[in-house]
Formats: sequence, structure tokens, C-alpha cells
Amino acid sequence: MRTVFLPAVLLGMTLVGFSAPKIQVDPELYDFGIAADGEVIEFFVTVTNVGDQRLDITRVSYNCSCTSYELPKRELAPGESVKMKVRFNTRGYSHYAQPVSQTVTLYTSDPMRPQVVVTVRGTVRTLSAYEAAATSLYQNLYILVDVREPEEYARVHLFGAVNIPLGELESWVEKLPKTHVIYVYDGTGEKSAQALGLLQRKGFLLARGIRGGLVGWWQELGDLFLVWGEGVTPTAPQGSLYSGAGFTVAPSQVARSFTVVVDVRRPEDFKNGHIAGALNVPLFTQNELVTWAKTLPASRPGYVLSLWIVDEDGSRACSIGSYLRDHGYPEAKCVFGGMRAWVNQYGTELIWPGS
Repeated sequence: MRTVFLPAVLLGMTLVGFSAPKIQVDPELYDFGIAADGEVIEFFVTVTNVGDQRLDITRVSYNCSCTSYELPKRELAPGESVKMKVRFNTRGYSHYAQPVSQTVTLYTSDPMRPQVVVTVRGTVRTLSAYEAAATSLYQNLYILVDVREPEEYARVHLFGAVNIPLGELESWVEKLPKTHVIYVYDGTGEKSAQALGLLQRKGFLLARGIRGGLVGWWQELGDLFLVWGEGVTPTAPQGSLYSGAGFTVAPSQVARSFTVVVDVRRPEDFKNGHIAGALNVPLFTQNELVTWAKTLPASRPGYVLSLWIVDEDGSRACSIGSYLRDHGYPEAKCVFGGMRAWVNQYGTELIWPGS
């Protein structure tokens, strides 16, 4: 009887010993490659309980205020997972020996792994004059909307403007951002006043009209930053200035730092998602770049054309930005890290699908 009982007890103890929570973390090392000084790196870590008892994450610590996390759940049933968002603010890290790294530590009830360290690592460097972080574009971005009919837009429009006819504007309210300035214009200011009324009612408190439309623009600035259709002779826009619009700004206010985002990727990539209001100008050869640069509207003293060049990862865009700065556009710059850096920073915010 004794020879049967003791092995059974030992077997039971062994089985109990294997019944425990078990943590699995993926990834435990996140290498972000190269980042601009000041860029905020964000990534997700999947935490899974692959054991057969409840897993408790008792606390989470990090060794620098530059690092933070979001963990929506700390108790995981067997087989359950949770995604933890980790942020690393790289500001100032270009001054350290490279690559740099920081850690987030999870303290758990897993008896085999009571502490699990998640490491974020990469190279941080300062930017050249023709490079800028995605945060800089985000802070300077506005949307320029032409509410005239397509044939009027094709004849002449402001460089970089998106054509949304007044009759279609309401269908765009879910697409346009409420977090950024929207400049609206038409021929004389009358249609843009109606557009502003609609946008204000829909909660677009930063929407503004360009006073007097293109007529007002011409009277104040001439043909500055205007783009004419093929075969169209540049002439003064016709019409009487509309004086009944509120929430307007002078054309010179917009022109002082005239911002245009140029996406140089292939059309199919552009249609998969691009920064709101961006132009698509595929540029893959030096000849294409030289030819396109000759078509750009010139700046004038006091009025600057600020070109933001975007590609997938910044590799081509930054060489384009450098070329433009050397050929008459001192405010041209690339988004360092391209669309990947934007999505890493802002997700799908201000990303438009389609053409």
C-alpha cells in the first residue's frame, strides 16, 4: 500500500508544480532603425499568458521619463493576450553614443520570469537643414480647398489646393480635419462664405476663407503661387469682391508661408493613403526632378513657398529636398523617415485614402 501511495503523492506534487502562469512577450527588443532627434517612437508589445493559471502583471517600471507605456489590462487568463503601447521620446538623444536604448520592465506572477525587460533601441541623429521630423509638418500643415467647379479649377487655381466643389463639400466633413486650419476660397468670396457657414455648423472652428477669393488674391498679390491650365493665358480673375463673409483672412497672411505637401511616390502607393491635401508628383529620376522644378511657382521677398517632400521612408525625398533648397527654394524640406515616420507618430490621423 505504501509503495503505491508515495509515488501518487509525488506525481500529484509534480503536476501541481507545472500548473502556473507563463508570460510571453513579443517583441522583447524593438529596433526603430534611425530617428530624428525629438521624434517620438511608438510601438506595440503583445503580452500573452501561455500558462494554465492566471497571470498578474503587478507593476511596470521604466528607467527614464523619456519612456512611457499604456497597458489596458494587468490580469490575463490562460491563453489571453493584451497589447501594451510603448513610447520613447528621443529628444536630446542624438548627443549620446549610438545606438541608444531604453527599457520598460514588467513584473509578473510567472515564477520562471518574474521580471521581463522590453528594450527599445536605435540611432538618433540631428537633422540637416533640408530634413524635418513628421511633428514639424503636423504643426505646420493646413488644408487649402478650392470650392469652385472642376472646369474653373482646371483653368487657374492656387498651387497645392484640393478641388472640392461647394455642392460636394458636405460629403467631405468626415474626411477633413477639425484639428487643423482649413483655408477655403473661390472666385470672389461668395461661394467660400457659404462653404464656411457649412463647415462652422459642422464644428470646423479653424476653417477660414481667403478674403475676396482669387479676385482678392490677384489684387493683393498678382499671380503669386497661381497655377494656370495648359494653354491658358494668365489674366486677372474676373468678378466683384464679395464683402459679406466672416471668418476670413487676407491673401497675404496665407502667402507669407505658403505650405504645400508633395508626395513623390507612385500613384498606386499614393492612393493607398497619403497626407491630407498632398499633391502626387512621382519623381524617380534626376531628369524628372529637374523638369518638375522648372514648373514650380516662384517666391517673392516676404512670401515663401514651403515645400514638404514625402516618400515612403525619406530616402528619395530628402535628396529631392536638398536639390530644391540649392535651386531657389530655401524652405524645401523632406519628412525625415517619410510616411513610415508619420504613421509611427500619428497612425492614420490626417491620412486620406484614394486620389
